[in-house]
Amino acid sequence: MQPPSDLWQRCSGSWQPLFIREYLLPLGHAAWAGYTTQGRGLVACEVRGNLATLNWRRQVVRYRLQFVPLADAATYLRCQGIPGDRLEGLLAVVQTYSPERDLLLLLRDDGHPEVTWLRNLTIAPPDCHCQVCARWDDFNLEPGSDRRH
Repeated sequence: MQPPSDLWQRCSGSWQPLFIREYLLPLGHAAWAGYTTQGRGLVACEVRGNLATLNWRRQVVRYRLQFVPLADAATYLRCQGIPGDRLEGLLAVVQTYSPERDLLLLLRDDGHPEVTWLRNLTIAPPDCHCQVCARWDDFNLEPGSDRRH
């Protein structure tokens, strides 16, 4: 029997899959909103807090999302410490991924950045966008903010 995923996460140190699972809708919303207004790009997510001791079932993770358009991607990725030998391949993916089905995600906590290409998502970015917009009050944690679109 496999331990609960939040317990396993503390043992393995890999928090990224759990974060993506819990926050896929806002990530997909950001990806689609960015794509429809700025073209191809990637979602950058800075995660705050101590993820090693987080109870994924009870605690909310503080994070900040930003869409980085293709025109700014090389500079942004360099500033995040992505090695030059990986940069060319990542930029090729930004130019060719399918925004209707895929999501390019850079996750960063206090450590190094992790870039993930989420392909053929069950809940695609356009669907994430529609769900978040339809249930905005469930996702909007900042009073007075209206960033639905």
